[in-house]
Amino acid sequence: MIKEKLDQVIALIEKAGDALLELYKKQDLDISMKPDATPVTEADKLSNTLLRKELKALFPDIPIISEESNIPDYHLRESWKYCWLVDPLDGTKEFIYKNGRFCINIALICGTQPIFGIINNIRDKEIIWAFKDDKCYIKKENQISELTPVSNEGTNLKMVVSRFNMTEAEFEYIDYLQSKGYNLELIPLGASAKHCAIAKGEADIYPKFGRCYEWDSAAGQIIVETSGGLVVNPTDYSNIVYNKKNMENPPFIMFNKKIREQIEEGNEIFIHHK
Repeated sequence: MIKEKLDQVIALIEKAGDALLELYKKQDLDISMKPDATPVTEADKLSNTLLRKELKALFPDIPIISEESNIPDYHLRESWKYCWLVDPLDGTKEFIYKNGRFCINIALICGTQPIFGIINNIRDKEIIWAFKDDKCYIKKENQISELTPVSNEGTNLKMVVSRFNMTEAEFEYIDYLQSKGYNLELIPLGASAKHCAIAKGEADIYPKFGRCYEWDSAAGQIIVETSGGLVVNPTDYSNIVYNKKNMENPPFIMFNKKIREQIEEGNEIFIHHK
């Protein structure tokens, strides 16, 4: 279903990224506040309109849930077999403050789990995607290759963290790992660039215990998992569930392939922190 039109999906997310970059150059960006007190810009809206229109043209039978559109009531959504989860501008604050760390996320959900995810990691000029039970791929400098995570051979654990929204629980997790003898190198990144860093092996751990929604994590989750990593809710060791009535995520931690292998070998320090 999706693989036959993968080239068009890649072209679409690149097109939306180019549109965002044009608005990124503006000095007087139109910014307003949403009811949840988070900012939204004309760039969010433009990308949302473009992605919704072209996804609908490519896949007319698959409904779309986007951060920047009204979310259908759950009594309509709960019977959906498939749906798209779209974040047309992941990292609005990064966009506003012009640090470059913003992305576009698109994921296809089947039932309650992602089966395809694609991220335009705009600053790093790369597109990363994955299908469930398949390989993870990266397009960079117009070349497509299988994503092979690098191995961090240093003594430090590299942890990606939010630039703006770190919570007390995340600081406690950092303190916990340090108390167990781990040296942590904190790497502040925006948006799904954190997920990409985990998938590529450039970072080891990403804890997210604050407010986060399904469209923020779905594409990154399947990319991380397909690259050999792990995404888990540390409170009960469960998977994230999608297309829920309440689309806010529970706490989760992303681990790269190396840390997942350590967990499977019995090192439960990384998830047993309470």
